[in-house]
Amino acid sequence: MNGTGFRVLVAEDEQTFGLTVTRFLQKAGHEVKICTNGKSVLKALDSAEWDVLLLDLKLPDADGVDILARVRKEHPELQTIIVTGFANVQSAIDTMRLGAFDYLTKPPNFEELGMRVEKAGEKTLLERENRRLRFQVQRNLSSDILTRSPVLQKVLRTIEMVAAARTPVLIEGESGVGKELLAQHVHRLSPRSAKGFVDLNCAAVPSSLLESELFGYERGAFTGAANEKPGLVEVADGGTLFLDEVGEMIPEIQSKFLRVLDSGTFYRVGATRKRRADFRLVCATNRDLKSEVAAGRFRKDLFFRVNGVKVVIPPLRERPEDIPLLVEHFTKQLPSQKRFTSQALAALGEYDWPGNVRELHFAIERAGLLAEGEMIDVDDLPPEIIEKTGRVAVSMAAVAPNVPPAAAPDDESHGDDDDVGPGLVRVRAALEKAKWRREKAAEILGVSPRTLYRWIKRLGL
Repeated sequence: MNGTGFRVLVAEDEQTFGLTVTRFLQKAGHEVKICTNGKSVLKALDSAEWDVLLLDLKLPDADGVDILARVRKEHPELQTIIVTGFANVQSAIDTMRLGAFDYLTKPPNFEELGMRVEKAGEKTLLERENRRLRFQVQRNLSSDILTRSPVLQKVLRTIEMVAAARTPVLIEGESGVGKELLAQHVHRLSPRSAKGFVDLNCAAVPSSLLESELFGYERGAFTGAANEKPGLVEVADGGTLFLDEVGEMIPEIQSKFLRVLDSGTFYRVGATRKRRADFRLVCATNRDLKSEVAAGRFRKDLFFRVNGVKVVIPPLRERPEDIPLLVEHFTKQLPSQKRFTSQALAALGEYDWPGNVRELHFAIERAGLLAEGEMIDVDDLPPEIIEKTGRVAVSMAAVAPNVPPAAAPDDESHGDDDDVGPGLVRVRAALEKAKWRREKAAEILGVSPRTLYRWIKRLGL
């Protein structure tokens, strides 16, 4: 037993027996609370952390087996001892199958009851410690979120602090910044990581089908429903439900989904039997949900529910320090194992990436597939990147075409910003002769590739 005893919740409607058990356990050094009905038991479980539950199978408003099933789902570390006066073999089997720690009949031997409570409490603490260690291990694993950005690092620290809670998380950010990756990070760090991560893009599902996708349907619920199908809310039970582009959810579905968050229950389409689901909710949107609420397109009460902890992922243009990390990461995934020239890397760093990390990933994949040389150069990049990064504000076309190059080959100390280099005609001629391969053109001009790249930028080629 720990130094201060265990926290024991007693679910017992017989007043005399309940008081007797309470006094015995308090004398043994435990903290005890007694509940006389199922409703108060569930409320106590949700409002505080308990080490042992002593559960009577027959409560005025609830079946103890149903409460046990819920405890094992929502509080899996908590050990439950069944204490009942209606003992039979089948009820003992049922409760042990559901994960009860032990089964005692009334009136119990109190010395034996005390020993069982101590063992159950010790197991609860052990289970919690194991969960903590698993959480610590998961926390130390790579999140696949590569960043040097102080803003994004602060977002990750926030996620680490709230991951173990049940509080909903709202992720805002432009398309392509990695909102789903961050949602997966929330799940990976949470105690629910052993269960499923279920995702749904609300913008990708037609409004007429969104209800059945979320809640499922019964056989015959509508034309074509030949078999029953569980919805994603049901599939996510015990795990994490990620709703991407939640701002696209139509008002009718918003109200039904709000009921799930309020009560934890839902109906399949065409069903009369209520179902229950317990999941961690993570939502993402590229819209400003407060503005959507003000415009009447998103329910205010639903906004308050999903906006438990809000984090905002900054766009890639606001964290240029992350571009080299991401380029290296995506380059390692190329089947060709080709590397970028310094000029190409500079071009990637100068581009403003309106499509964010997703656009960067596709640009690197494209360049790796189309590059004919051993290295990926600027002209292997997508046209929009070349166009935006390969031009200068002032055209250098008027520079005299016969000015000799000022930089010797491979001499990086020359060709600085004061070096105007040869004129447009000479540089273009060298590039055409080299079939626009930068390294070859640099050899023709007798300069390093880095110097040639500066000249090309100044000349607007």
